[in-house]
Amino acid sequence: MLRVIFKKYFSDQSIKMRLSGYQPQYFPRLHYFNRALDSDVFEISDYIQYVRKHAYPTSSGKLKRGKSYQSHTPIKLAAGVFDLSIPVHDQILPINKTQISYSDNWVNKHLASIETGYRKSTNFSKIYPEIEVLLKKKYTNLASLTIYTILWGLLRLLTDENIEIEKLSVASVNMLLPKNKVFRLKKIFIASESPVPPPDKGKANDWIIALCKYANADEYFYGGTSGSAYMDLDAFKKANITTALQDWHCQVYSQQYKKVGFIPNLSIIDLVMNLPLQDRQKIIR
Repeated sequence: MLRVIFKKYFSDQSIKMRLSGYQPQYFPRLHYFNRALDSDVFEISDYIQYVRKHAYPTSSGKLKRGKSYQSHTPIKLAAGVFDLSIPVHDQILPINKTQISYSDNWVNKHLASIETGYRKSTNFSKIYPEIEVLLKKKYTNLASLTIYTILWGLLRLLTDENIEIEKLSVASVNMLLPKNKVFRLKKIFIASESPVPPPDKGKANDWIIALCKYANADEYFYGGTSGSAYMDLDAFKKANITTALQDWHCQVYSQQYKKVGFIPNLSIIDLVMNLPLQDRQKIIR
């Protein structure tokens, strides 16, 4: 069914049909949304194993371990960057089976930190109630919550209309995307809802190629972390899939706490709280 829908938008064979993918993250940082919205189809890898830390490439080319942001997000407070962290039950499980711990009242703590950081921001009175409703729902697993935060972020980059959190879904966002004239994205899908199984160990390239074929994509759009960790460009070439490396840098925009200085690539919360819709769109583009 997805192939039929994708072909509807990309019947001209001279146009590259671009797929990108990412693990679900908690109110993701801005580069996450740039990659999603600069693709034709975006895949959310919810059945990948949950990890607290990833290996990231540094400017020297070496890898350094840091937060995966699957259960964290950085916001800005008066003292600088502050990470909101979701407590989970420590087990080696996929993200969509990792259980959230609700024992230490973290939801109220996150809401209090967001209120402290952004109560004087331009859009606080409109945006904070949406986040409050979103976080006060109970979720069966980490992926369920983080996917909601992704969908919310996408909508807040597409529209200024009121969002009914209770009706938020992949289907509702997909209905809006084809009407959007600002960004490239036309469709999103959840990996666990596709016929493509999770990757076997050491088979990440084969898995991505299978996702591309499922989505009828002939270009894969990827980030520096995956490029350093496992991307085999020859494998994609043999499969007749071109590759494109994301090259996005966060422009300076108006933030709270100017004495701290500008902090790039924070949580989507920071951008949405501080800027009107058109300015948000310019930053992400």
